[in-house]
Amino acid sequence: MAVALLATAALFGTAAGASTEKVLYSFPPNSFATGRPDQDSKGAVYGTAYEMDGYGAIFRLKEKNGSWREKTLLDLGGSRGEAPWAGPLIDRSTGILYGTTTQGGASGYGTVYALAPVDRGWTETLLHSFSDSDGAHPYGVLLKEKATGNLYGTTNYGSTNNCGTAFQLSQVNGNWTFSTIYNFQGGGSDACNPWTQLKPGSKAGTLIGASTGQVFQLKETQGVWSDSIVYSLTGGTDGGNVWDLDASSDGSIYGVANIGGQYGDGVVFKLTPTLKNKYAYSVIYNFRGGSDGQYPTGINLDAASGNLYGATSNGGSANVGTVFRLAPSGNSWTETVLHSFTGGSDGAYPYSRPIVDRTTGALYGTTTSGGANNGGTVYMVQP
Repeated sequence: MAVALLATAALFGTAAGASTEKVLYSFPPNSFATGRPDQDSKGAVYGTAYEMDGYGAIFRLKEKNGSWREKTLLDLGGSRGEAPWAGPLIDRSTGILYGTTTQGGASGYGTVYALAPVDRGWTETLLHSFSDSDGAHPYGVLLKEKATGNLYGTTNYGSTNNCGTAFQLSQVNGNWTFSTIYNFQGGGSDACNPWTQLKPGSKAGTLIGASTGQVFQLKETQGVWSDSIVYSLTGGTDGGNVWDLDASSDGSIYGVANIGGQYGDGVVFKLTPTLKNKYAYSVIYNFRGGSDGQYPTGINLDAASGNLYGATSNGGSANVGTVFRLAPSGNSWTETVLHSFTGGSDGAYPYSRPIVDRTTGALYGTTTSGGANNGGTVYMVQP
């Protein structure tokens, strides 16, 4: 499925990658694994597939003696939620998975769930069913705040202006409480239809997120949340259609916009915090649409190395996507294509960022097509 997914900088070089790719699992036909995976403390990989087994599923891949085995932890459908676009977030201390579905639930507008390991099985707890008035169709990965354990997320639609919401789930004595912390207004002065995962801002009490056209900041003051636009993309040389964000410990935000840029094929950008809680926007890489990739769909900052790892849905040697690395060198960045998908057994069209194994440095990700059954893959790339 070839899909063109929904500031100028100096030209930085593209290097050839000396890396290896391995397919860990080939999905059944029509699984459409759009979400990024996550990894527990023992190295097992967890993920979701948007249409696997009909209404979507949550799966685990576990290695034993060099071989990876897949186990479907939960088949979704109906009140359990349907169509999980984003991957799960794992609490490494408890092994509990937290995630969202874009559809299903009590009213058909999506859910927030927890999936906990119990004995030799898994138990799902429905944390919230969206009703449209409190939001509808969440697409971003959840954020878990370390200090409080609160979960934060956004919905793409719903509420009074159908521009979506930001929400919080807090837990007291094992009971979860849902609250809408912001209703997006749109109209140019406010964000509308948030898409990405929320990330911590440069100051306490702030969260950064993005709609397809704007990067925004949510700020809490005495329990009340407000929204301000950090940067509005024009779709020109500064890029357009923000697809993913990540944040560094110094408050800098990295992101990908999968159209626009100098060549029209998408950019990687950086938002650097400045005085008075503002940010400066800069493009750090322009995709050329050829072997270096086209239409970036994910970005992941490796805090240990400072490298950025990501994926493009198109471009590469067969025009079906790449896995890339951006390495900093002074004020410039060098791109290395770690793997160009062929559209065959190795997969095609990755829609999300790869994750980085903290011990081995290996990258794990998903593709929406290709593989043994043309239903997509879970891949590992060793840089």
